[in-house]
Amino acid sequence: MIIADATTDRKTRFQSVIESNAVGTVSQELKTEAAKDLENAVSGSVFWAATLLLAKAQSRLSELARIGSNWDTYGAPAPNEVALESAVRILEHMNPFDLMLASIVPSAEGGVGFCFSSGDRYADIESSNDGDIIGVRYVGMQTPVLIETDGTDESIDAALEQVRNHVRA
Repeated sequence: MIIADATTDRKTRFQSVIESNAVGTVSQELKTEAAKDLENAVSGSVFWAATLLLAKAQSRLSELARIGSNWDTYGAPAPNEVALESAVRILEHMNPFDLMLASIVPSAEGGVGFCFSSGDRYADIESSNDGDIIGVRYVGMQTPVLIETDGTDESIDAALEQVRNHVRA
């Protein structure tokens, strides 16, 4: 019952901030207290951590949408609309484990790359400006193994599963 009382008390305080007519420092104090209560309520939450990871990844894709050609000073093309749309589709298939390990970068060949590494294990999946979704995986200096997709949801899921299994091994 203590948890229920704490939850009810927290809801009451959130509601009081929403309904408050307070102004000035009293209003700011109420808002600060409500923000602290909200932070305490969600800290340690797996759902909240996953939500933050997804928001960060989406923000990174937005940044990549704004870079220009020659972003690497070697003439690399910027990710185009096709690559960004495919990157969003890939992101929709990723889970929090994927997001924790992924670096989202522009591809030197034009597109968006999702790069994963753990120790000497590396894998990536790239959405190219021409619409292809392809990846590689390798360990150390071994020959890279191609990860192919046909762009369907099932093949993207299968490619991400290969990445997970490779990086976790």
